[in-house]
Amino acid sequence: MKRHVAATLLGVIGFLIIDNHIDWVRQDNATLLEINGRKFDAQGWLAEHWRRWHQDCRAVHAENPHTDTARAVLQTIQQHSVPDSLDARLLQLHLQADWGIAEVTFKTLNPSLVVLRQRNGAWHIQDSAVWSGSTAPWQAAHFVRRYLRQQAPELPLALINCIPIEASRYAALLPSLHT
Repeated sequence: MKRHVAATLLGVIGFLIIDNHIDWVRQDNATLLEINGRKFDAQGWLAEHWRRWHQDCRAVHAENPHTDTARAVLQTIQQHSVPDSLDARLLQLHLQADWGIAEVTFKTLNPSLVVLRQRNGAWHIQDSAVWSGSTAPWQAAHFVRRYLRQQAPELPLALINCIPIEASRYAALLPSLHT
């Protein structure tokens, strides 16, 4: 067999094999990479890596959970959806100006990220900007950041970009691309 015929045949077979195992699928108005039936959020993975290189967290600070501010935020969350919210436990709190994002866990509810804003000295939950639940099959951090940003457009970009979002709490068995 001549070289150009063999190369062409090899190229066609390679293309057919790739086409048979790799596909782009639409889901929830976005696109996922599907490899042998497993879905990956390639765009979310890339966006999170890009964000890490370009984030500026100088204006954001992590609040110690034992401060008066953290206690006030936790109390606001505990009083928001009684009785289930009464056992809320603060995992982390990040602040920028009069905005805050708190991550809390509960005994009977899913872990949640809660956007709050301080007005007249009191913290108020931004009701539409609360994330709780699974993000599968999407990359958890990118999906949650995008959701909170849509729900609270005034939320400072640095704050949403700088809060650590633990994929294990929100991804629910999502296969991950290794970093």
